[in-house]
Amino acid sequence: VPVKLKNNKFAAPVEGVLESYSMPGKHEIDPSGIMAVFYYFLFGMMLSDAGYGLVMVLGCGIILHKFKNMEEGLRKTLTMFLYCGISTIFWGILFGSFFGDAITVIAKTFFNTDIVIPPLWFTPVDEPMRLFSFLVGIIHLFAGLGAQFYQLAKQGKWLDAIYDVVFWYLLVGGAIIYLLSMQMFADMVALSFTLPASVGTAGIIAAGIGAVGIVLTSGRSSKSIGKRFLKGLYGLYGGSSYLSDILSYSRLLALGLATGVIASVFNQMGAMPGNNPLGVIIFIFAFVVGHTLNIGINVLGAYVHTNRLQFVEFFGKFFEGGGRKFAP
Repeated sequence: VPVKLKNNKFAAPVEGVLESYSMPGKHEIDPSGIMAVFYYFLFGMMLSDAGYGLVMVLGCGIILHKFKNMEEGLRKTLTMFLYCGISTIFWGILFGSFFGDAITVIAKTFFNTDIVIPPLWFTPVDEPMRLFSFLVGIIHLFAGLGAQFYQLAKQGKWLDAIYDVVFWYLLVGGAIIYLLSMQMFADMVALSFTLPASVGTAGIIAAGIGAVGIVLTSGRSSKSIGKRFLKGLYGLYGGSSYLSDILSYSRLLALGLATGVIASVFNQMGAMPGNNPLGVIIFIFAFVVGHTLNIGINVLGAYVHTNRLQFVEFFGKFFEGGGRKFAP
């Protein structure tokens, strides 16, 4: 059965990203809607500079306004980057980054005054551990499991939904709750709180129930009891992939820091000659060339890594694809 995607103006721009992976299969949902929310969110978090986001919004907006009859796929792609630019502006304001620290450097170097744009939330370079990359990853992965539950429930496979989703929620969620009750773990990730010991105990019990459930049900397709048990153990071993999946969201921290640090380096390099006519020319040259390179590299990096988090971590929890696009 051929597949034709139908989404609103918010989700339709990411259809091209979905198609580059695979069209949904016959019994699968179209994940464009939920993917769009995370796509814009993650992209903006990785680029996270209000100046760069403004450049993206103006560039994409002008092209979309000027060329009304462009090919539909290109229009969707530009609209997607327009939304990503809006998200980038949002995160840049939260982190106090506008072409790095350009305003502070310009004010200090050429006007001998101190102007600092305070972050609305915090500065990642100063407090990198406050960047909640792993929490975002957990939410993203759990949303993927939720999509799997919805797919199975929609097909009337309620037991499969419990076996393949609920038990994993119990195992992974319970393990996370238990870790949050440990002072050693809180110190490791710079948390300012720990959960009560009783909550940690409840978490480890839930994790145990989930683990037993996975062992007993992962091999349910086999008739042999021995094969069921071995497949169940292998299914439980698959839980280690959740650890690597969550850790992979550290790229949110890495790319966010890289954007700000590289931008600041170009600003400092341009300001080195000081406040004189030649210094002004050198600063303008370093600013234009440096930030053009930085925005090009980091927009590409944010695009690639946002796609990767969707295709591997998110789709890996519920989406198989294999559909054929409707092409009359």
